[in-house]
Amino acid sequence: MVSQAEPTQQISRESVRTAISQIWQEVLRIDVLSGDDNFFELGGHSLTASQVIARITRTLQVEVPMADFFEGPTVDELAELVVRRRGPEGGTPE
Repeated sequence: MVSQAEPTQQISRESVRTAISQIWQEVLRIDVLSGDDNFFELGGHSLTASQVIARITRTLQVEVPMADFFEGPTVDELAELVVRRRGPEGGTPE
């Protein structure tokens, strides 16, 4: 299970990427994943995307809109989005 980050905790892009990779591996039940793998090409769909989004929200304290998930369906793209949404201080932007 992925550990939860504190809302005000500074978090690195690499730790976000690692957390998202772990979430995808758990939800999609896969062992090997690269940063440019497409969630939907790996067998994901809207229901599993909803599970991933809920886990990201719970684990990283960042809400990811479903539309953004569809626009950036790789680990690297999603990690970049999460880092941007957390803002420079580690919290979610106002």
